[in-house]
Amino acid sequence: MVDYQPPFLHRNAHLATVLPNRFRSIADLPTERKTLSTPDNDFFDVDCVINGSETAVILLHGLEGSSQSRYIRGMAKALMSLDSDILCMNFRGCSGRTNATFQSYHSGKTDDLNVLIDANPQYKSIHIIGFSLGGNVALKFAGETPTHERVKSCIAISAPVDLAGSSAVLSERQNILYLNRFLRQLKSKALDKANRFTEYKLNVKDLQNVNNFHDFDNIYTAPAHGFADANDYYKRSSSKQFLAAIKIPTLIINALNDSFLSPSCFPIEECKQNANLHLLTPQFGGHVGFANDTLMRKQFWHEQIANEFIANFTA
Repeated sequence: MVDYQPPFLHRNAHLATVLPNRFRSIADLPTERKTLSTPDNDFFDVDCVINGSETAVILLHGLEGSSQSRYIRGMAKALMSLDSDILCMNFRGCSGRTNATFQSYHSGKTDDLNVLIDANPQYKSIHIIGFSLGGNVALKFAGETPTHERVKSCIAISAPVDLAGSSAVLSERQNILYLNRFLRQLKSKALDKANRFTEYKLNVKDLQNVNNFHDFDNIYTAPAHGFADANDYYKRSSSKQFLAAIKIPTLIINALNDSFLSPSCFPIEECKQNANLHLLTPQFGGHVGFANDTLMRKQFWHEQIANEFIANFTA
């Protein structure tokens, strides 16, 4: 696997992060939407590219993303060369429809991924690719279920494997624009839940005054999903502690200049100690960046790498 050498403009971490997210042009793929019910009387939507294959690649988006995120659509397009089915999972409340319970999704919520896999027994071979938050979900799932016979490989891109560390750096000045954008969306959803589920007595005033992830997770994420507080949520949901248990070929791609990731999000020692783990830490790439040309018309570097990695197990 060759190192990533970006065009000059994409050497800047923030431009590498923002430009693909805002301006990359990707042709639409023909998809069909499936809605899956969950055991707690909720649902989530999956947008599927069906090629009639016995192999499926599941794509997991990041915080406040969706199946329509440019990085998901770009990866789906790149995977078309494998002729596999592609299942673009929308986490609860991320498909354009408000989900039905007080719960939502979070960085360690793997039970809905289990629902998706169990609902599709026709696939003999399943590969999982997660981005950012979805990368942490993918890695945690692989470590929690190391003997899942149908899941053959896992890829995590720009994955915050240590949630406390990532939460801390996202509150730094250099990330203020990203932080504010995420919090606007998260607070809006949580306030809607406070209005619809008054029995949970969510503190609306405190929620409105939140200005960092730790406080938001203390007020909403932790109590809504059964954690004692934000620190308990970060500790139990970080995928780093699950890496040693992974028994399938797993690739982690975390750029060294990713401003979303703390030093603790680069699991160098864990990957040295588990032969199933392969860690790539290119100097450049930002957060889910990796453009191969200035105008972003070519396939992205991480898409090429992911395609090659999965192809080793689908031939």
